[in-house]
Amino acid sequence: MRFVRALAKVALAGALGFGLAGCGHDGGPVNPYLQLAPVSPSGRILGPPSGSQLQYKTVMLLWFHQADLNHDGVLTRDEMIADADASFDLFDLDHDGSITSAELEKYRLTQPFRAQPHRVTSLLGAQARTVQPDSVEPAPEGERYQGSRVRLQVGLDPVMSADTDSDFRVTREELRAQSLRKFEKWDTDHDGKVTVDEFLTAMMAPFEALTKSSSGLF
Repeated sequence: MRFVRALAKVALAGALGFGLAGCGHDGGPVNPYLQLAPVSPSGRILGPPSGSQLQYKTVMLLWFHQADLNHDGVLTRDEMIADADASFDLFDLDHDGSITSAELEKYRLTQPFRAQPHRVTSLLGAQARTVQPDSVEPAPEGERYQGSRVRLQVGLDPVMSADTDSDFRVTREELRAQSLRKFEKWDTDHDGKVTVDEFLTAMMAPFEALTKSSSGLF
């Protein structure tokens, strides 16, 4: 009976998108059901989904230092624009100056990163969820998240949400503007640059929010 109750609690945590409480100090796996996909501000998939804070943090830090083109330890608006341009060139497969959802899907299907299966998932019949950092929210009632490939349909898509004129296409300027909006959000002291600490505070916020939300479940 205790085993059945324990399984029920795990299933509940997975369904609600919580369960990050009690993670180890070593940053190991903390939630096989809700994993965070490391995605650049302009929508490039950077690595496999992970419930490990350490793994996620490492991948995002690698992106930060790559985007920091002059290696001065901070990100500037120009560097964010350069990163958006690099992503745009990857996504615009037909080179017509805009990105469609079909092009974006083709790009994502070529990525090697996949969520790791978890043996408890099949036992409980639960569906693993993978989200990107700006879109952490509970699954809509009755919706199932299927498949093991990186999936970004939870919340706003990090690329197509840049389509501000609702023409179902994202231009280079729209993608740049979206990256700069994120830059302004991260630049909490409004000094025109984003430090590593400011960046990590924003990137790790989903883990902290989920940890707080999961308190009291177990």
